[in-house]
Amino acid sequence: MNTLRLFILLVVISIVFAVIKFTKNPNRSNSYNEKLVDFDSQLVDKIEIKTADEQVVLEKMANQWKVQVGQKQHEAVQTTVEAFLQTIQTIKPSRLISRSVDQWSDYDVDEKGTKVIISRSNDVLLNIILGRFAFEGQRTYYNYVRLEDDNDTYVADNFMKMSLLSQRDDFRNNRVLNIKNDSLVSIDFIYPDSSFSLTKKENIWFRNNFQIDSIQFKNYYDDIKFVMSKSFATIDAAIVPSHQVNFHFSNRSDINIMGSLDEGEWLIKSSENNDEVWKDAALSKKILISNNYF
Repeated sequence: MNTLRLFILLVVISIVFAVIKFTKNPNRSNSYNEKLVDFDSQLVDKIEIKTADEQVVLEKMANQWKVQVGQKQHEAVQTTVEAFLQTIQTIKPSRLISRSVDQWSDYDVDEKGTKVIISRSNDVLLNIILGRFAFEGQRTYYNYVRLEDDNDTYVADNFMKMSLLSQRDDFRNNRVLNIKNDSLVSIDFIYPDSSFSLTKKENIWFRNNFQIDSIQFKNYYDDIKFVMSKSFATIDAAIVPSHQVNFHFSNRSDINIMGSLDEGEWLIKSSENNDEVWKDAALSKKILISNNYF
């Protein structure tokens, strides 16, 4: 009897184990990849960001990050690229939400997601898809993520896809002017119909030996001392300058701003940033002032 009871008990336990094994929800598991992102940002030399609208390619060349614009490589802002890498390294899975391929679309970790590929010498360090962003309550937020070669979809708490830059122009060097007043000594405005110069003498600004209104000069200087713009011209824009403003300094090389009208719109180029051309009416209005301004 004891042997029979033991046999029956073993059969029951086996049946219970089998039922649990085959009926357990496959979308829940205590075992999952606890570290999705693991790379040394100092080793990265290529970043690809693919969204439904655009593909961004960043490459490190001779210790300088470049962003591909058409067939050309333009200077990228080093700190912006570094911030991107730091932000994506904050992705940490808090729980597994699904192991089903059929549910990828529910969390936007399919073709609707943002794909980020990070490489070193063509060796892929990370290939991840950033899906839908969501809130839980008023303070808790999270993002669904999935590794490209994995079926599992994870919840990454305290991470939002929107915190990552994903547009090409976000990475381009958008600096037009950066002037320090103490070293600026003169400005030449060279126009086809009229030209004039401003010269500083003992901290007072003159035009043709006549002192100009200090408030007017301050207004102009405040507008142009630090100028940035993301209104980039098309990649095939060529500029033949008709207007030029040259800033001369006591302790650094000149900065030259060149302007040209293109079908009624201004194209602007700066010696501070030779890779870029801007189509920005606000820039021309701000920098290419007339003789009557002072």
